[in-house]
Amino acid sequence: MRLGFGCLEPKAAKFFHSYGLLVSGYPFIFLISPILITGLLTTGLIGLEPLSDALYLYTPTDAPSKTERRIIHDAWPLVDGTYVPGRAVTQSREVQVAVVSKTDGNILDKECTDELKQMESFIRNNITARDSKSAYIASALGGVKLAKGENGENIIVEASAWLLIYQLKFYPNQVSYISGLWEREFKEQMDEYKKSTKHVSITYFHSQTLSDELKKNADRLAPRFIGAFIILICFSVVCSVVTIKKSAYIDWVVTKPILSVLGVSNAGMGIASAMGMLTYMGIQYNDIIAVMPFLVVAVGTDNMFLMVASLKRTDRNLRYDKRIAECMADAAVSILITALTDALSFGVGTITTIPAVQIFCIYTMCALLLTFAYQLTFFCAVLVYYTKIEEQGLHSVWLRPAVTYSSTSPLNVRLFWLGSKPPNTSSICATTQSSSSVTSTYSTSSKHLHHCSATSFFRNWYAPVLMQPSIRAIAGLWYLIYLALSIYGCSYLKEGLEPANLLVDDSYATPHYRVLEQHYWHYGASLQIVVNNAPDLRNPVERINMDKMASTFANSKASIGDEGVQFWLREMEVSANIHKLQYDDKKFYDHAAEYIYSDMSRPWVVDVVWGRNNESDHVIKSYRFMIGMRDISTTTKQTEATNTFREIASRFEKYNVTTYMPLWLFTDQYALVVPNTLQDIIVAVACMLVISALLIPQPVCSFWVAVTIGSIDLGVLGFMTLWNVNLDAISMITIIMSVGFSVDYSAHITYAYVISKETTTTARVCDALGDLGWPVAQGAMSTILAVSVLSDVPAYMIVTFFKTVFLAISIGFLHGLVFLPLMLSVFVGCCSTQKNKEHEMKESGFSSSF
Repeated sequence: MRLGFGCLEPKAAKFFHSYGLLVSGYPFIFLISPILITGLLTTGLIGLEPLSDALYLYTPTDAPSKTERRIIHDAWPLVDGTYVPGRAVTQSREVQVAVVSKTDGNILDKECTDELKQMESFIRNNITARDSKSAYIASALGGVKLAKGENGENIIVEASAWLLIYQLKFYPNQVSYISGLWEREFKEQMDEYKKSTKHVSITYFHSQTLSDELKKNADRLAPRFIGAFIILICFSVVCSVVTIKKSAYIDWVVTKPILSVLGVSNAGMGIASAMGMLTYMGIQYNDIIAVMPFLVVAVGTDNMFLMVASLKRTDRNLRYDKRIAECMADAAVSILITALTDALSFGVGTITTIPAVQIFCIYTMCALLLTFAYQLTFFCAVLVYYTKIEEQGLHSVWLRPAVTYSSTSPLNVRLFWLGSKPPNTSSICATTQSSSSVTSTYSTSSKHLHHCSATSFFRNWYAPVLMQPSIRAIAGLWYLIYLALSIYGCSYLKEGLEPANLLVDDSYATPHYRVLEQHYWHYGASLQIVVNNAPDLRNPVERINMDKMASTFANSKASIGDEGVQFWLREMEVSANIHKLQYDDKKFYDHAAEYIYSDMSRPWVVDVVWGRNNESDHVIKSYRFMIGMRDISTTTKQTEATNTFREIASRFEKYNVTTYMPLWLFTDQYALVVPNTLQDIIVAVACMLVISALLIPQPVCSFWVAVTIGSIDLGVLGFMTLWNVNLDAISMITIIMSVGFSVDYSAHITYAYVISKETTTTARVCDALGDLGWPVAQGAMSTILAVSVLSDVPAYMIVTFFKTVFLAISIGFLHGLVFLPLMLSVFVGCCSTQKNKEHEMKESGFSSSF
């Protein structure tokens, strides 16, 4: 049998109708089972151990720089006595101290150098950790100004910063642990010491800084989640309030505040269960996952609003089991779309190569799926109990009979005990059972439905105004302006998550990164260049070729010139010229060994790898040299420099040249985040379209769902750039999420439009917005309220998450309630599906008369 558009819709409605009857028959089992499962899975949180390696989490697993780093590390492993400044490939157990003048003057002035010497002595002699030792390893000047000496030599006359690097042992593990203690003690001591300096400002950073700062992000989120949880509960309770008809008093039979509390708690159960389950499965937790609960609890609340709205649209004269069945059949497509699209969008996110994004998507996907499962079990069972309570006319909080409204009742009764009772007319039940197919949403007797004021607003006021020709024209103009601003923003899109953005705003390490940017990344940063397949250097032509290669690298647009080259072969030639030595080409390697090992204070010993050739001669198999770089202070320039040097290396293919500096790990993230994001969006959109086509009966409507998805994602990308948000690992998570959210808003309204029985476009829009406008608005508001508590967290990562979620929700909401209804009314018209529905119902033998 050929599958058509919307082929799953009748089957889903039929299944959920039967499922609603099943839960109504055994509510206690469906209530207690999720609670027990949650208790069992939550025990996994005991073994939760966060992974906080920033380089691993926020750099792509397939980054070329990781291969380049491994090549250098394998050739020149850092063992005792072989560390040379500028040649490290890792920052494991490394401490950096940058010193600048408080007056932005010359760091070489006597008062500054005296304080620097005192500080260096303090570090070497006062900061200790048991069984460890400290050593002054290196220093480097930034912002150097030169002058010519009497003999034409360059003389340093001024510098703006002085960088000291302390390299500690990081193997074996016991020694690395002790080095880590030294780093932490260093930070504590320097916090106090820097207060005593008069002429210099001190900034510092160590290998655990990024990990420690990421933990600070997570620590600051925990109390805010409690706040978000309380806000959502209050919002849900307020939204549950229903008043007695033609009065301002609360109907305590229909108003169910405890139901709202349990609906929000349902999401909390899903979050705890997912985290515990994944911990048992060995999926590593990282601190960015701390923002996941804000998202999941908001999405879980969305589905609660949809289910409660569906229940309110059922006839109160039906038995509670039939009301639950009608409710579940009505909500089937809506909650399936929400659950599948949101979970699938994060499922697609797991194919990215950035581990932080991948792990976040795994946790969020599992939390969403478990929350959905608990909504179908735990929350559905709670709905059964509260529908029975409503049927009996009991107060929803105190479970005692409510009092019928009377103007003569005491004030306390009117405020806290009033409640409505459904008319006792069995004929309505019979009419309802035969009125229509469950597949066409729900069966109700409209004269016994009391729409809340918000629903009436969307049906009777907002939708008719929206469909006025003048308003449609204005909305069309707004949409064109929206597209123009989005495209403009996308044209200035910035990529990359800078290391400093992993820190909290008040981090002690933030000034250190700024010093590096200002004084060291503009001029003089070192780049390692490795010749893995060294030629036969006994051949003078090959030596000339190697010198030319070094010049090619040194004179690129990202280099400072030949004066920045540190190359043992060049220095060897200079030494030979000075001492007027003549080398025998056949004995070149003997001469090279003599030069390299003659002065162990020079770095050349760790710049060459010796081996034997086919004739068993002792030869240099590979070597490296260094060059100085310029203008790598921004992410764009860093990416350009990386690509420039890799392109030059590719010209010397036969020598297998590798280029590397530690910053390359992050520049690869800048370069790969766009392809990763586009890949995830394309795959996610394709999956969303399949789901939409299977659940929405009209193919042309599925097309407009796709248009809406693209429009929303374009807006998120464009407006986040205008809001000073880069496209990085954090915003990438939200863009992936926005695909699922955009389907939610568009598919809900589209589905309601398609199944409407009205014959005019205006009436269809009124019908769709009347049924789902308020639940969609509730979902959008609940999500924004949940993440609003993150807006003032002093951390780039968290604020970025808030900004991108806010954009995704607000733009999706705008499309769902303004742009999409107008698109459907103009381009789709009155596509009828009723005949197809009746035909499907005859085939399946299914109707609402269960």
